[in-house]
Amino acid sequence: MRAARFCLLIGAAILVAVSLSGCLVKDTRPEALFTASVAEHVVPFTVSFDGTPSYKPNGEIVSYLWTFGDGAADSGPVVEHTYVEDGVYEVRLTVTDEEGYSTSSTLTVHALNPPPKAEFSYAPKSNMEGEYVVGASEWITFDGTESTDDGEVLAYDWNFGDGTTDSGPVVQHRYLYPGTYNVVLTVTDNDGGKSNYVERVTIVGGPPCNADITGDVTWYNGGEPE
Repeated sequence: MRAARFCLLIGAAILVAVSLSGCLVKDTRPEALFTASVAEHVVPFTVSFDGTPSYKPNGEIVSYLWTFGDGAADSGPVVEHTYVEDGVYEVRLTVTDEEGYSTSSTLTVHALNPPPKAEFSYAPKSNMEGEYVVGASEWITFDGTESTDDGEVLAYDWNFGDGTTDSGPVVQHRYLYPGTYNVVLTVTDNDGGKSNYVERVTIVGGPPCNADITGDVTWYNGGEPE
C-alpha cells in the first residue's frame, strides 16, 4: 500500500513539474510598438514618436530608449526629433520591462532634399504704360545667380520661348520678332532637386532689316522713268 502511495505522489509531482515548465517557457517579454506623426517630409522637419502602444503581458515597461538613425538618441514613452539633413533614417525603439527583458522595433523615416529656388532678372528693359518691354533684336542679359539652394546649384537651363535654349548662370539672348515670350529657367542642385521660374518678356518693334542691295540703283525724282 505504501509503495502504491509513493508512486502516486511521484506521478503527481511529475504532472506539476510539467505544468510549471509550460508556464516558464511562455514568452513574457515586452512588445515594442510605436507610431510616428510623419514618415516622409522635406527637411527640416520635426517628428513626434509615440511608444505608448508598447506593452508587457502581466507586467510593466520601465524603459523606452530611442535612436533616430542620425546619431541622436532619447528616452521616454513619447519623444520628438528634428531632421535637418536629407537621407533615409532607421528609427529604433527598445523597451525594457521590470525583469530586464528587452525588445525592439524599427521604422524608416525619409528626409527629403528641399528643392532649390529658381529666380532671375534681365536687362535692359523699359517701362511702357506699366509694362516692361524690350526692343526687337536687342541683346538681353538674363541673370540666374539670384537662385538659391541649401547646398549648391549645379545647372542653369534656359528656354526662351522662341525655340531656342541655353545654359549657364548668366546668358544673353535676343528676339528678332515682336511678341510675348515665356522665359523659363530650370535650376538643379547637387542633390538632384529641381525648380522652375517663369517670366514673360514683351518684345516691341519690327524685325531687323536684312536687305542687301547690290548692282546699279537708279533714283527718280518724281515723274515716270523714260
